[in-house]
Amino acid sequence: RVTGISTVLDSNNKFLTRNLMEGLIYELLAIGLLMGLLFRSFSMMLISLLPNIFPLVFIGGLMGWLDINLNLSSSIIFNIAFGITVDDTIHLLSGYKLYLRKGMSKKEAILASYLHSGKAVTMTSFILFGGFIILTFSSFNGIFNTGILVSVTLIVALLSDLLLLPNLVKWLHR
Repeated sequence: RVTGISTVLDSNNKFLTRNLMEGLIYELLAIGLLMGLLFRSFSMMLISLLPNIFPLVFIGGLMGWLDINLNLSSSIIFNIAFGITVDDTIHLLSGYKLYLRKGMSKKEAILASYLHSGKAVTMTSFILFGGFIILTFSSFNGIFNTGILVSVTLIVALLSDLLLLPNLVKWLHR
C-alpha cells in the first residue's frame, strides 16, 4: 500500500476537487430552480445560469494558465465568485421583472433595471474589488492568489452581468 505525505496530499486534492464540483452543481441546480420558480419560465432559468457559469469557467481557465493549483484557499474563490455573481444576477433580474409588471416593454424594463440596480451592483463590485485587491500585497502565496483571483473574478462577474445578461434576456426571454 502506498503511503506518505504525497499520497495524503493527492487524495486530499482529489477529495477537495470532487466536493467542489458537487457543491457547485448543487448550487447551480438550486439557483436555476429558484429563478425558474420566480419567473415561472424555463428560459429565464437558463438565462440566469449562463452569466453565473461564465466567471467560474473564466477563473478556472485563469488558474490553469497561471499554474495555480486547486487547494483549500483557491477553491474558496469559486464559491465567492458564484455567490457574488448570483447576487448581482438576482438584483438585475428582479428589477427587470418588477418593471415588466409595471407595463414596460422588454427593452424598457432591461434599461430601467440596469439604470436602477446596475448602479448598486457596480458600486458593490468595485468596493469588494478594493477590499480583495489589497490581499495582493501579501508575501504569502496563498493570500496573494486569493486576492488576485477574487479581484479578477469580481470584474469578470460584473462584466458578465452587465454585458451578457441583458443580451440573453433580449434574445431568449419571451
